[in-house]
Amino acid sequence: MEYNTDQLLSQLVTQFFSRNYDYLWLCAMLQKCTEVPEGSTLITGSSHALNGIAESAWRCAVNCSMHSQDIYYDFQCAKRAVAAAPKGHFTRCFIVMGYYIAYQDLSRSKVSRETMIARVYYPLFQDAHNWAASSQRDLWDGLGDIPEPIRRTCEQAAVQKLLECGTYYSAIRPRGTLFDLKGRTWAQVPEGERLAMGRARAQDHNKIFQHRESFEENKNILSEYIAFLTEQDILPVVVITPFSREYNRYVLSEMKAGVPELLDSVPLDVHYVDFNQAPEMFGPEDFMDTDHLSAAGAEKVSYILTEMFGE
Repeated sequence: MEYNTDQLLSQLVTQFFSRNYDYLWLCAMLQKCTEVPEGSTLITGSSHALNGIAESAWRCAVNCSMHSQDIYYDFQCAKRAVAAAPKGHFTRCFIVMGYYIAYQDLSRSKVSRETMIARVYYPLFQDAHNWAASSQRDLWDGLGDIPEPIRRTCEQAAVQKLLECGTYYSAIRPRGTLFDLKGRTWAQVPEGERLAMGRARAQDHNKIFQHRESFEENKNILSEYIAFLTEQDILPVVVITPFSREYNRYVLSEMKAGVPELLDSVPLDVHYVDFNQAPEMFGPEDFMDTDHLSAAGAEKVSYILTEMFGE
């Protein structure tokens, strides 16, 4: 079978897209920033923001979030986003996290830094934070010796595809769960199974509580982040998304208390919304798994945020 140049280029775009989806998502969102209208909304955060935010609730929202993203890279994304946007066009910024994020530093995690920093953040920012001997991976490894002009063409085509999708999760990248639910929704899983999964997930996150050095560093990072937003006349809002009752039951109370302590260390005003203070608002149907929202749950959270802080 003969292939023309367009077919070969299309195949290359598809391969690069599938290998570098997360990196390309952030590239797409930062490109979107260049054309945002006045009154736009910026979102940074971890997978809780990817799963817990429905961008369509706002007139224009740019979601610079990523799986396992920590506060340091939230700030890096925000600085790049604001610099790319027309001056004064972002009105509010939601910093979305789980309780454990207050203690997290991707650059000190041997696993996360290889999967996230090497593949996403270093190629984007040339910044490995506290990872002194960072690996510098070529995003094109394994795809052959591709000339630079073709690389740029493929990357822009992949970014354009994500801009057209508009959300991280779509037909291209459907929402998934942390656990094998055997084809069931979270609501269909018996309570005993949900409790076991909630306990396992919470205990995994509870281990991060020991990283007090990172917690103290995150106080300074968040203070700088809030100061940066305030100087740009952008309203800062820290949001803890809802988690299932089965997960919340096993989260260390000391770790939950860490987020208010983190915010108290910030000398400037910052709004704080913890949706877990009103657990009756969310049921099993609002979740995909222990601590990630379903599409319906994300819409519920997002519209509440628009009512509180504007569209």
